[in-house]
Order: sequence, then C-alpha cells, then structure tokens
Amino acid sequence: MNRKEYMERLEQLLLVLPEEEREEALQYYHDYFDDAGVENESNVIRELGTPEEVAAKIRAGFAGENGEYSEQGFEDVRFHKSQEIVAEAERVDGTWEEIPDREIAHQNRKQNKNTNVWKVIVIILLVIFAAPIMIPVGIAVLAVVFVLIVAVIAVLFAIGVSGFSILLAGIIVIIAGIAKIILAPATGILAAGIGCILLAIGILLSWVIVSVFVKIVPGMFRGIVKLLGTPFRKAGAR
Repeated sequence: MNRKEYMERLEQLLLVLPEEEREEALQYYHDYFDDAGVENESNVIRELGTPEEVAAKIRAGFAGENGEYSEQGFEDVRFHKSQEIVAEAERVDGTWEEIPDREIAHQNRKQNKNTNVWKVIVIILLVIFAAPIMIPVGIAVLAVVFVLIVAVIAVLFAIGVSGFSILLAGIIVIIAGIAKIILAPATGILAAGIGCILLAIGILLSWVIVSVFVKIVPGMFRGIVKLLGTPFRKAGAR
C-alpha cells in the first residue's frame, strides 16, 4: 500500500465525520507524509498503522473531545495523561508496580496512626465527662453485685444449716425410736421411721449444698471477675 492508496482508504473511513473535521484530519496526514518525504512513505505507513486503526482513533477522539494531533497521529489526551502519571511513578522509585503497594501501606499506617490518636482523645474526653456519672453508677453496680453475692451465700448457708439440723434431728429421732421399741413397740417403730425420713432429707440437702458450693459458687465468682475485668481487657487490646 502506497501513500495514495492509504489516504484514499482513510478518507473513505472518515466520511462519517463532518466535512471540516474530516478535511482537518486528512490535511494533517498529508502534511505528515510530505514532511517525511517520498522515500519514507513505507516507514510512515508502518509507524501510523493501518487506515482502519487511524480512522478508529480519529473517530473516537472527536466523539469524546479528548483528542489532539501529534507526531504519531491523532491520539487521546487522556491516554497521555495516564502515561505521564506512570512515567512520573517510574522516575520516583524505578518501578511503577511496587510504588502503589508502598504508598498504600504508608497511607494505611498514617491513617491508622491518626485514627488511634483520635480514639485516644475521644476515650479521654469520654472519661472526663462521664466520670461524674459513671463512678457513682459503677459503685452502685458493684454494691448490688456484692449484695446479691452475699444474699446467695446466706441462702445457701441457711439451707446447709437446715439440712445439717434435719440430719442431726433424724439421727436423734431414730435413736429415741429404737429406745422406745421395748416399752412401746408401735411408737418406737413410728419414731424410728420418721427419723429415717428426716435423715434422708438431711443427707439430700447436705449433698445439694456441698455440690453448690463446690461447683456453682466458684463459677459464679469467676463470672463476676470476668465481667468486671472486661473493660480493662478491651482497653488493653486497644
């Protein structure tokens, strides 16, 4: 393909453009061939690409109003801007691909640092302004928890004492019933039976109380300690 055929084909492909714009584009490429000289026509054609490629660039550029003519023909200005950004990135540190990762990491560290500073400031302000309210409320909550613990322990202790008393009463009644069997067999047997029932109830209550103290009370204390220590663990995590 020579210059004449190239330009004729390009003109056909640009018929969709307004006449003024089409003439401007064709004149540019005619001048480009003239500047290169007849002896360099083949090199110019190889450099510009096919007429279809050139026409596609011109049409896209005019449609988006982001094009301009250069030594390589009609090109999109936005493409040049992106290339300038890439070239600047390459000049900064040698490789374009590594820069975003470092920049992102640096920005993330900077942002996290700023965020942590603001978090500390907000926490300090909250402590200052909330202290007059939170301290009495915290004391009241601790007092309620303490009272509940004491009440639970008192109830368990009372049940334990009752169970031990019933157990002791059952033993005494059994002994009294056995002693009366000789003089009053019916009364003695009845008393011994009642004593056995009391003894069984006392053993059951004592076993329940011992189990509660061994298993439930330590777990309850651990739960309270964990609950009270939660704010301090969160503060340490921050």
